[in-house]
Amino acid sequence: MKMKRVALFVSTFFLLAALCVGAQTKNVKFPEREIEIMVPWAAGGATDVMARIFAPVIQKYLGVPILITNKPGGAAVPGYVEAMTKKNDGYYIVAWATPSITVTHMQKTPYDANSFEPIIDVVMAPVWFLAPANSPYKNLKDLVDDAKKRPGMVNLGNAGAGGGTHMIALAFESAAGVKFNHVPYSGGGPAVTAAVAGQVDAITCGPPEGVPQLAAGQLKCLGIFAESRLKEFPNYPTAMELGYDFAMGQWRGLAALKGTDPARIKILHDAFKAAMEDPEFIKLAAQSGLLLDYRNTEDFRKLIQKEDAYYLKVVKENKLGSKY
Repeated sequence: MKMKRVALFVSTFFLLAALCVGAQTKNVKFPEREIEIMVPWAAGGATDVMARIFAPVIQKYLGVPILITNKPGGAAVPGYVEAMTKKNDGYYIVAWATPSITVTHMQKTPYDANSFEPIIDVVMAPVWFLAPANSPYKNLKDLVDDAKKRPGMVNLGNAGAGGGTHMIALAFESAAGVKFNHVPYSGGGPAVTAAVAGQVDAITCGPPEGVPQLAAGQLKCLGIFAESRLKEFPNYPTAMELGYDFAMGQWRGLAALKGTDPARIKILHDAFKAAMEDPEFIKLAAQSGLLLDYRNTEDFRKLIQKEDAYYLKVVKENKLGSKY
């Protein structure tokens, strides 16, 4: 009997201890310290701009500093691989965008579309083709005509091999019946810099990439892969207007590490949503050329799954990359 009472006491003690720890964990304030957002592309690219515009505004709603860390190179793969080694406590967030999943179908990667937890989608931007201001191309048709005359000789820059802009450019090749020489950079920012310097014939990127350079007359827009002209950029023609039945864009949002507490993901989502509705953020986004497109956590997850299946189909049908 004495042994049974001791055993019962011990069991009760550990049960109460577990409940206390659980209660304490549940009641821990989040966040209590700075939150880091990792952008696996170079500074100045579209996703980097999105994160940096968010940083000062989101602090008002989370009450803690926001740190932006760039881990460019390797089509974003090294950045995400390093992210997977971090603690999944909600304090480490990754920029999650179309190139995050397209590369997983172009080559073998240690992660896929399901390896991170979606938080919120912020931007949906169609891709556009930009060329140096002194380029002989007046529009997308001129670029295509030249590529048909010189197959594989027209240099087209992108934000990284296997990334969204590269993938969309490859898909456009099939639609237009041409072949470009694809030149990868470590992000949209470096690609824009290369175009301004005349190092390539044109680049494929998307707003806000290239917006300041277009305004300054350093670049020209050859065409946009949208179904209709963008109200923010009404002077730039769509590919459809120029005779190409083609429209594709990229989404950009934020994701948490796998296994992050759903309650913390909700706190992050609600804060970022509030920031998206903040007049300060809306003004900054408009000035930077960000095309906002809010989707909550579940809708963002559905978008990712749909896009993942689409790009898998594109890669296999066109025999792109080295994975399949």
